[in-house]
Formats: sequence, structure tokens, C-alpha cells
Amino acid sequence: MVRYVHHELSAAALILAGVAGGWAAAVATGQSPPVRSGAVGVLVTSALGFLVLSTLVRASRLKWVGQMREFEAATPVPDTDGRHLRTVLAPRTLGLLLLPALCVFVIRDTGIVVVPLALGLDWLGKALVGASWERMNGRRLWLTPGPDEPSGLRYTTVSPSRGTRTATGARPA
Repeated sequence: MVRYVHHELSAAALILAGVAGGWAAAVATGQSPPVRSGAVGVLVTSALGFLVLSTLVRASRLKWVGQMREFEAATPVPDTDGRHLRTVLAPRTLGLLLLPALCVFVIRDTGIVVVPLALGLDWLGKALVGASWERMNGRRLWLTPGPDEPSGLRYTTVSPSRGTRTATGARPA
């Protein structure tokens, strides 16, 4: 099992780091940057606009793009489940870092920067929506592979905090 928010955040961080690494490698080796210097402001503004739009769409209940229906349809993690925690950074996810870096470094085109940037920002928006849903509902979302669903969503409840106590165990005045 992997926490849904951690999965989305790590995927977004890897692909965005790949774009930044490829860009830095192209500039450091004396090649032309993938985006002209005058278009960087437009790219940043467009990226922020896309992040806001993507997050709003993901937070909706729209049938194919909204995440809320999926979160509410999540089933509880069974008590008999051993809760085998997997790491988010598996060796196969290294491709999320290396492939964009290589493409940005070799091809150096604006389109090559925009596509992984949009994917990373969409994953970041999904992580924000997931974290918001978790906070509002007091549950943690987990990605659990199963025989019928390869990446099914399940949840566990979060126990409420016990509150502050003094050294003697009494509640503060």
C-alpha cells in the first residue's frame, strides 16, 4: 500500500525535477535553452494557470476528470490486511526523472518542456485535492493493488488527537 498523496507528490516532483535537470544540463553545456528567454514569463504564467485550472477540475465531481467521486467510493482497508507498505520511489519511477531530462536536453523544444510540465502540475493538483479530501474527511487514502483492481483506492480512519495533558495527566486549566 502507498499513500495516495505521497504517490502523486513523488511522481510530480520526479517529472518536474527531470524537466529542470534537462534544462540546466542544456544551459550548462552551452546549448540553447529549450524556451527562449522572452517566453519564460509566459510559460510560468501559463503553468500557474494550468495548475489552478487542473486542481479545480480535479476537485469537482465531473464524471471522467473529477476525483471526488473516486475518493468517496473508496472502500475501507480490511482489518485482516497486513498493510504491506511499499515505497513510493521504486526503481521503475526513475524513468519519470530520466526521460524528461533526456528529452529536454536532446531536443530542446518548447513543446518538449510543456508536456512533462503539464503532467507534473496535474499530478501536483491531484495531490492537493487528495490532501484536502483527507483533511476534510478524517481519512487517509491508500493505493492498494488487488486482483480485480490494479490501483484501487482504500482508506483508513485517522484517530483524533488525545489533546494536551499536564505532567500529572490532568487536562490543563
